[in-house]
Amino acid sequence: MKHVGVAFAASLVIGVAIYPMLITVLVRYRARQHVASYGPASHAVKEGTPTMGGVGFVLIGVLSVLVVSQSSAGLLIVFALLGGALIGFLDDIANSRGSKRFGLSAPQKLVLQSILGLLLGIGLAETGFTHQLGVNLGWVLVPLVVLAVVSCSNAVNLTDGVDGLAATCSAISFAALAIIGVIQGNAIAATVGAALCGGLCAFLAFNWYPARVFMGDTGSLALGCAFVALTTELHALWLLPLLGIVFVGEALSVIINVTAIRKFKKRVFRASPIHHHFEALGIGERKLVAGFASVATLAGLLTIAAAGNGK
Repeated sequence: MKHVGVAFAASLVIGVAIYPMLITVLVRYRARQHVASYGPASHAVKEGTPTMGGVGFVLIGVLSVLVVSQSSAGLLIVFALLGGALIGFLDDIANSRGSKRFGLSAPQKLVLQSILGLLLGIGLAETGFTHQLGVNLGWVLVPLVVLAVVSCSNAVNLTDGVDGLAATCSAISFAALAIIGVIQGNAIAATVGAALCGGLCAFLAFNWYPARVFMGDTGSLALGCAFVALTTELHALWLLPLLGIVFVGEALSVIINVTAIRKFKKRVFRASPIHHHFEALGIGERKLVAGFASVATLAGLLTIAAAGNGK
């Protein structure tokens, strides 16, 4: 599929071209990140960095879908991207301008994500994506998609705490999904995966340490929802935890640390999510991203192999 390479290259070029302008707009409208006081002391310098940079690669992803196909399958991916981005946008606005300094409350996010997951799940079931790795889930797919949307979008969001980390791991994972799409002959999934990978690579040119822009919840929640839509349409929803093993590890580290502190008054990790633990050990951001990217690459290769065997 030659159009997959074209989608990646075009998204990369478009992204590199539009991000300087987007950053200027974000600065003008004071879309700036607030850094929590309980975060690493080294992150204090990030206060005020433009956020909501995810708008760029989300629009690139949406455009790629509309160019390739306006079928139900393609429109569901658009719905996942825009729905996740909208929830994240509301959170970013509350963070940067609202009275709630650090965004929407956890219950507010959970309700909105659950509604989005429910609608996406119904759409995927109605469109005929109930078969996952040879198992016909029927309408059981719907609650699984709800769970996946809530879990995956929040996990990607937790990973977005070090310059370039979430974007790098996401780009690798979308590249893997594009390859699976090529293997399965799924032009829509292959093209969107390649386009999002290209858009994220363009974003990384400005998000790499020291970052000039953050993706914000606008980007991270959209990516999480897109992962769910794409893996489901590739009939590989069961492989999502493997593909996103870095995101899973980040989320689990928070659960483990919070539980240990509340139950036993002790920490398992120096800080959580786990990338902050490694920062506390003295590992620099660039080395940390390289290490996590290696894990994401291995997970991507294993997912490709598993999806091929399960076809």
